[in-house]
Amino acid sequence: MHPPRDGNAQFGMLVIHFRMDDDTPWEHLRTFEALARHGSLTKAARALGVSQSTVSRHLAQLEERAGSPLLLRETPIALTERGEALLAAIRPMTDAALSAGAALSATPELRGEVTVTTVGEVTRWALVGALPSFYRAYPHLRLRLLASNQIASLAAGEADVALRFARPERGELVGRRLATETYALFAAPGLALGPDTPWLGLAGSLAGIPEQQHAARLFAGRPARLSVEDVESLGLAVRDGLGVAILPRGLAARLALRREVKASRVGAAEVGPIPSRDLWLVVHRSKRDVPKVRAVVDWLTSVLARPAARGARPAAPEVHVVHRGRGGYVEIEGKRYAIEHVDRGGFSVSFPCKNRHPRLAQHLEALEALARAEPGKWAIERRGRR
Repeated sequence: MHPPRDGNAQFGMLVIHFRMDDDTPWEHLRTFEALARHGSLTKAARALGVSQSTVSRHLAQLEERAGSPLLLRETPIALTERGEALLAAIRPMTDAALSAGAALSATPELRGEVTVTTVGEVTRWALVGALPSFYRAYPHLRLRLLASNQIASLAAGEADVALRFARPERGELVGRRLATETYALFAAPGLALGPDTPWLGLAGSLAGIPEQQHAARLFAGRPARLSVEDVESLGLAVRDGLGVAILPRGLAARLALRREVKASRVGAAEVGPIPSRDLWLVVHRSKRDVPKVRAVVDWLTSVLARPAARGARPAAPEVHVVHRGRGGYVEIEGKRYAIEHVDRGGFSVSFPCKNRHPRLAQHLEALEALARAEPGKWAIERRGRR
């Protein structure tokens, strides 16, 4: 590789001409692409299955051909202007290599292995239970399910299919939105709510996801009572009454958590609605027509691409109780129901049969859930038909 013969500004952009010798080894270019993608010699060597000294040697030989540095030895490494130009030049070669490998593996027998990467929650909640149907349909295929909070590189062949809560950005990646997950602030039925109610959050690789950032704004200035690097563990901690947390409604339903609370009930700031997140199925353009990959994509779509509202029951609304001697009321979604004093301090609640609220059934279920969580305190008395 030789230095650029000229560089000039055209339309505000620096144009760099690169000429590559025919004898530039492909291994050197592949090493450079891995360095640019992983950001360190150690990670690039691990991804390529070679020693760190081999990566260093390939880089040194490339820079000798270029006549100038291709990257800055920082943490993480940063590409120089020459390095950026080289990366742009070799990306089509990387894609072509993937396409060639895909063509070789595109056999009609639907045999071999397909790697799917996603977060652990999707694997546990949705995929594992559907595996028997997959193997009945494709008995000769093998699946590798990689559960990680890190995004695997499809361009580098680390996985064939990805399920991500982020829209693909690179042009050679093809994505399809499968589902939308919504979130709410949840609490266990018996947890006392107030300005000092503790909150629980996410840590580590999940500290930067949108729902955790929203929780940090809600409870600004109040450290979390517990932080975990697993959404399911967070839900279990909420179910056990350790505090409130932002959870996916799908997980809350699995854990029988139906008590959604408003931020104002736990002394949190009003910072707007909690953002929803879309689940995307992503494949590399070079592999989308490979039969075995296509089969896995079709199966994943059949398992996950289901409207959230179909057959789903909304979470029970929050119950707010005001009791004064023999009077008071239960307030659910702005509707107040009269309560009466009964023996041993229990409460009896009347639900009217006339002019019923359109969500009266959900209101009664919310109250019954509270009664079950606090035995001896509540008595459900039905007058007339439900």
